[in-house]
Amino acid sequence: MGRSWDYYDDIAHLYDSQYEEPYWKLYQILTERLIERSIDRYKMPATLDVLDLGSGTGIWMEYFVERGDRVTCLEPSKNMIEMMQIKAQALEKEVNIISGICEQLPMDHDTYDLVNAQGDVFSYALKPTEGLSEAYRVLKAGGLLIGSVDSLYAFLNDSISVGDFNAFKQLLKDKKSRIGNNEISRRMFDTTLFTPDDLQTLLKKVGFEEIEIAGKVVFGPYEEEVIIDQMDLIAEFEEQHAFTKELIGKAEHLHFSARKPLYK
Repeated sequence: MGRSWDYYDDIAHLYDSQYEEPYWKLYQILTERLIERSIDRYKMPATLDVLDLGSGTGIWMEYFVERGDRVTCLEPSKNMIEMMQIKAQALEKEVNIISGICEQLPMDHDTYDLVNAQGDVFSYALKPTEGLSEAYRVLKAGGLLIGSVDSLYAFLNDSISVGDFNAFKQLLKDKKSRIGNNEISRRMFDTTLFTPDDLQTLLKKVGFEEIEIAGKVVFGPYEEEVIIDQMDLIAEFEEQHAFTKELIGKAEHLHFSARKPLYK
């Protein structure tokens, strides 16, 4: 089985360039809105202790540092860490950057107010349940886990729309897909795919409560010019409908927030 961080070692120098595309700028704005929605909902402290899992080149590190939070980053790809360290130095704020995987967190119990797991960390993890259990362990009581995973229904739609019925059947059976980009790396790795119900069940099994699942992005596909011209308006509409049950599975990614109980 290929490891996601080996792939990202290959593409680290190109990673940030994809976020210059209009779709991914929209995705970023929508994710920021959904994160702030959860923080506001639970009246979290003004300054948070944040663990950013799968930090990559530090896109979310920058976001939380600029919010004024205390940030620890965990990333398994050494080349991505090198890119992130350059950004951290430019921020001129103390950021703790650690090499590691989400299934084996080198942190104490009950340490963080928020664990952020964007970029489909638990889809790419070798053992998603163990990664979620570790996130639960290091959260303080009442702390939040916020992240994204790959949506099974989006992958099913992609396969059946081009008539690849064998792939469709295999996806239904395995709930995994091999992904990568052979134009920039020969490496591939498996992503674990989730339905909203699968994700809800797993989060409950680990011990989380007050689970919310949304779709990112539920409308589209958008023309690039439309996104560029109406970015904020589209983000507003996407946020308004992200939790609509009939639309969630249509999205390429599932966004989720889940709370560690205040009392056991």
